[in-house]
Formats: sequence, structure tokens, C-alpha cells
Amino acid sequence: MTITVLPNQSLLDIAIQHTGSVYNAFAIAVANGLPVTETLTTGQSLAIPILDTNMDVYSKYKKNKIEPATSLTNLELLPERGGIGKMKIGSTFKAD
Repeated sequence: MTITVLPNQSLLDIAIQHTGSVYNAFAIAVANGLPVTETLTTGQSLAIPILDTNMDVYSKYKKNKIEPATSLTNLELLPERGGIGKMKIGSTFKAD
């Protein structure tokens, strides 16, 4: 089967929508010669190999016309990096 990528879809979205399992994202990536973290392009064609399908999840997505699109396209939405490497004693990190 071949599918067409919708706006903001990731391989995880494709896997859950078309097979009912995010685990199949790896097999879909391999079948298409892509890394699993590949940013997909709207309208891109992907081959979906024959895989084990979680019919409960797949059926629910199909019946309710759920088309997940969770890929983050605007990196400005990410929070500013913080953590130990960014902290400064007496400035951003307060010792008791």
C-alpha cells in the first residue's frame, strides 16, 4: 500500500494511523529508506509494508477519520533550553 503524507505528519503518526502501532514506524522508515526521525513533506508518498496491525486501534482511527499530525514544524515553540549546564550559582540557581 502507498499513502500520501498529510501536513505535519511524522512517521509515528503514519504508523499509528495505518497500522495501529507506533512500533511499525521503524519498519515503514526502513521500507522507504528513511531515518525514523525524518521530517516528512506534505504530499510525499510512502510505502506501507505488510505489518502486524493492531486492529482495535487501526479500526478506531479509520472509523473516526482520525489523521494524526503531531510533527513540530515551528521550532520557536520549543521552550528555551535550561538545566544544570545553564544554571549559575547565585544567579539562576539558588543555594540554601
